[in-house]
Amino acid sequence: MKKLWFLALLSMIVFSSCSTKSDEDLYNEAKQYIQEKKYEDAVRDFRKIVNEYPNGKFVVKAMFELAQLYHGKAVKGVPEKESLATAVEYYKKVFEKSPNSKEGEKALFMAAFLDANELQKYDEAKKLYEKFLEKFPQSELAPSAKEEIQNIGIPPEEILKRKVKNPNN
Repeated sequence: MKKLWFLALLSMIVFSSCSTKSDEDLYNEAKQYIQEKKYEDAVRDFRKIVNEYPNGKFVVKAMFELAQLYHGKAVKGVPEKESLATAVEYYKKVFEKSPNSKEGEKALFMAAFLDANELQKYDEAKKLYEKFLEKFPQSELAPSAKEEIQNIGIPPEEILKRKVKNPNN
């Protein structure tokens, strides 16, 4: 009886390992779901990559895609502020996981931008922009980060008024 139980268990393990998709398969499937506008299915696959392949070669890309989906408020049933806050968290995770990559650079900037312009978390945004400028001083986004720091908390109309008065600034 023990042998039968052991063989059944062994065959289940072998079968389940054969049916598990790779991180690349999941990533490609999720990207296809995005094209089909099946965002919840894409989120499921990207999250599966993050949870099951935390050191896989597609984890950073999956987290960046998750950040973009939440940033775009594409996931049904998630309130706007919660969606944007989730995007910020995924952008931060991308930077933490891959601080020297192009994705990490973009992600850190976007986390700061959302904190400042959507979530009104000005202190956190300033810290993130400063970290961005410290880490990526030569980035093409560096001038934007400097300008964002100068304008944190100022309504867009006021910024435009200042630009009209001082077009060289």
